[in-house]
Amino acid sequence: MLKATSKKSRHLSRLVVKSKDPTRFKTMEVNTLQIGIWINIFMGFCGWIGYYFANSYALALDGNFSFISALSFFVAMRITRQKDFTSEKYPLGFYSVENIYAFLQGILLIGITVYAILQGAANIVAYSKEELPEPLKIIPLMIYTVTMIFACIATWFFYKRRFEKTEKQSPILKAETVGAFMDMLVTCGTGVALVVVALVPTSSPFHFLNYIGDSIIVIIISLFLLRAPIQIVSNSFFSLVGRTVQKPQLRHRVENIIVTSLDPIFKLEKFHIFHMGSCYEIEVTIRPVDDALMNLPLFRMCRQLMETRLKVLFPSLVLEIIID
Repeated sequence: MLKATSKKSRHLSRLVVKSKDPTRFKTMEVNTLQIGIWINIFMGFCGWIGYYFANSYALALDGNFSFISALSFFVAMRITRQKDFTSEKYPLGFYSVENIYAFLQGILLIGITVYAILQGAANIVAYSKEELPEPLKIIPLMIYTVTMIFACIATWFFYKRRFEKTEKQSPILKAETVGAFMDMLVTCGTGVALVVVALVPTSSPFHFLNYIGDSIIVIIISLFLLRAPIQIVSNSFFSLVGRTVQKPQLRHRVENIIVTSLDPIFKLEKFHIFHMGSCYEIEVTIRPVDDALMNLPLFRMCRQLMETRLKVLFPSLVLEIIID
């Protein structure tokens, strides 16, 4: 159906293209997050038990990180269940809420990381004032490190595989995969390094590492990890304010699909790609080479071909085609 607009522009179609199997993707997200809640609760308790027996603040920080992740998983699960519900007020669903969640999750990760840096610095300053904490205990550290190395690697691999099975279209699972990767690096790197510094003999000039080694390690790893959550916050923010997708490779593939799907009587004027959570919106503006050649059945055939081919790239899509 044609709808007249200003300057002889005609809005011809707005198609909502559903995922190949949206129910499967949604079920996978919810199931992954449910499992993630219990994984993080387990890791949180392990961190605090390790802190109690090993006298390492780094393990307490790791436990806090896991408990907060468990809470965020619960929120993410609620979002996943509601995101594709539509109504008169929200005909496109609540996909943008995924970006809000990813944005807040990134802020939370930044906050935890910055707090770790400040706490580590405070411990080092306190040691410089001869306020000596209890030294690290090697046996509890070794038990914790071995246990958590296997647990964290398995957890990150689990999230990564689940994210890939959604064709990498779930911002929620992407954020959690990044968080799991950060947690794996912090836990494994910190655990191994703490065992090393705890083995420093008392006669060594580096014996001070028994007291502040965990603080130094936490600061170094935290500075290294800051880039990932900053990137999450940046991407989520620009998606929320409506910036178009800028990835050259993706834009080239979409443009190629659009151009090769059009009959020669149509010419591509411009197109925009917007990312709303796990949903993409593509706005295509085309122009007939000659108005006299305008053929509505032919246009419908081009539209159907474009729709079919774009489904391969995007599990959930809003496609808008405008003839100018």
